Amino acid sequence: MNSSWWWLIPVLLLLAVLQTAVLPRFPIYGLSPNLVFLLALAWGLLRGVNEGVALGFGAGLILDLFSVGPVGVTSLAIMTAVFAAIWVQQALPPERFFLPLALAGFATLVFLFVYFLLLRLLNQPVTFPGMISRAPLALLHMAVFLPLYSILYALDRALRPRHVQI
Repeated sequence: MNSSWWWLIPVLLLLAVLQTAVLPRFPIYGLSPNLVFLLALAWGLLRGVNEGVALGFGAGLILDLFSVGPVGVTSLAIMTAVFAAIWVQQALPPERFFLPLALAGFATLVFLFVYFLLLRLLNQPVTFPGMISRAPLALLHMAVFLPLYSILYALDRALRPRHVQI
């Protein structure tokens, strides 16, 4: 990893505060988006598995600091979801417009599954119907992901210009 991703740490902190303090007061169909997870996913899709999983680890730890759940569960779930999305992205043809949206929905479902599985393994009070009731979060994340991904795509182009080959 190069040093161009360090500016994301204050952004992650700001999004974590926004996600935990503000967004629950304005739910969309009873759900609020996980902005920190979406930022880690978008960065991973743009910069690769190493930076995506590393940012996912940090993002999960920041979210765990704001929650009452076991520390590390969110990190493991985010890292797994980001890794799975990047793995699927590498298997598909590049430069598809709707691919990031589909990957956001897929990664959200992976995140929810891993998160609830880890909570169950740690004897936390979660139920299968509770997990299923969160599945529409994938659609919400798909709607929120496009503007976030577009902004990060433009920032990535500005921070890391591509070399022209002749």
